[in-house]
Amino acid sequence: MDLYVNGEYQSVDIGYVKEIKESSVVFIVKDGEVEMVIDPITLDAIQTICKADEDALIPLDLETNSVILDGEPTK
Repeated sequence: MDLYVNGEYQSVDIGYVKEIKESSVVFIVKDGEVEMVIDPITLDAIQTICKADEDALIPLDLETNSVILDGEPTK
């Protein structure tokens, strides 16, 4: 998936939330599973997203092991 993140073009991976833990989230991605330690604000945002849509796809940067919630789709 391609997004603009902080005004710059970035190709990101997407994943489904498999499990939300106390300070990390396990995502299902194309190559298997990845667990990311995330801050409490991002964790709360992911919980809110999953409550609204349990099949939501979350943009991830697997190189930096981070979740991207502020990106905008490229046109």
